[in-house]
Amino acid sequence: MAWQLLLVEDEASVREAFALRLTGQGYLVQTAASGEDAFTLLRSFEPDILVLDLVMPNLSGLDVLARVKQTTPELLVIVLTARGTVKDAVEAMRLGAFDFVAKSIDMDDLHHTLNRATDLLTLRRQVQLHSGQDAKRYAIDRLIANSPAMQTFMQQVRELVKSDRVTVLLQGETGTGKQYMGRVIHFNSPRADRPCMEVDCPSIPRELFESELFGHEKGSFTGAAGRKCGLIELAEGGTVFFDEIGDLPLPLQAKLLRVLEERTLRRVGGSATIPVDVRFMAATNRDLKEAVTKGEFREDLYYRLNVVTLTVPPLRERGDEIIPLAEQFLIRSAVALKKPVRTLGESAMNLLRQYHFPGNIRELSNLMERAVLFCQGPTLEAANFPSDVHGGNRPSATASPQHPIPAPDGSDPTAVQISFRVGEQSLNDLDDRIIAEVLWRSDGNKTLAAKHLGITRWMLDRRRKS
Repeated sequence: MAWQLLLVEDEASVREAFALRLTGQGYLVQTAASGEDAFTLLRSFEPDILVLDLVMPNLSGLDVLARVKQTTPELLVIVLTARGTVKDAVEAMRLGAFDFVAKSIDMDDLHHTLNRATDLLTLRRQVQLHSGQDAKRYAIDRLIANSPAMQTFMQQVRELVKSDRVTVLLQGETGTGKQYMGRVIHFNSPRADRPCMEVDCPSIPRELFESELFGHEKGSFTGAAGRKCGLIELAEGGTVFFDEIGDLPLPLQAKLLRVLEERTLRRVGGSATIPVDVRFMAATNRDLKEAVTKGEFREDLYYRLNVVTLTVPPLRERGDEIIPLAEQFLIRSAVALKKPVRTLGESAMNLLRQYHFPGNIRELSNLMERAVLFCQGPTLEAANFPSDVHGGNRPSATASPQHPIPAPDGSDPTAVQISFRVGEQSLNDLDDRIIAEVLWRSDGNKTLAAKHLGITRWMLDRRRKS
């Protein structure tokens, strides 16, 4: 698509040269010779990006920037400077400029910055496109909350979504749906139309964590070919959700603490302090108080995160919700796997009611997906579930990351036996069944399952969604 630019530059030769080059690069360009002309144009023209000279007579670039951010705070502003000082550039960033670049004949820096700006605009539009769908998916009134424990929890959530700045810590056992509830809080808050960036703390390599989270400047390390905005910066106006925050290494905890306290960040290799307006949420299945006592988690970060703590109830305390949730997962799996399964049989219902679900909702979801895969008719029955479910409780998932949980029948834990009917099934069906079986044996742990499959967790998610 063609992005619309407003170029504000008082020097006619520079203005015309830049406009010509930008038009040649595919932008739809309008120009203004002064700040006053810019505001006249903005009454009828809605640019995607404002390119603004810093040094101009009468209304300076900083004056224009300050006024623009008051009326249209979401407009991306790139500041051009030739004679401006570093102090002016830092002030421009403080006022909300997307970036600043030095004027140059080749315009390489401006071109690179415009590419990053349009990437951010594309991301925003994708978020806006999907946020309406997500808002419906995560609507509070659609959640299954029949049990007293869940009704109490949802009362707390309803109060919490009214305030969009309070930091939230979600605690609970593995698989209880902490990440899902984080999305519920986001999509029912005033920030629902802004990004919700999720940070999987254990999966990001330690040496890349700062760059991913805070961004980096060009040349700040080997391979940093240009400036990059981090996840926090990309979430401006929205939410940043730290999954498994208890696994974050201590040195990185200190860096995160500063952002939470000051609501500002510095990109790796940069000196400019960038203000951020985001809500922070975190989730953990660890006892952070105990981790603080053991010296494994910073006490000051714990108290900064622990502004509001919500504990997601385990599935065993939500007995009235097991069957409705199972039916929901059944339909979702049947549609995704293109299976004719439509209903949950009485034998399957009785089996699920008596099972303890140590893996909580994640285990129920994986159980239903696996059962749907092996079901040949329209009704899911108890026989479609693995044998250890019939025993009440399956073994706890305490196996080391190098070894999968033993197979249900006690056979070789590294062997996955999948039947395949020639002419009736496709290769994709086989992939789906193998993934479901490995996820089952990994107790729903996607990181562990991806390791067993020899792929990344990102690729595992892609394959499951395809």
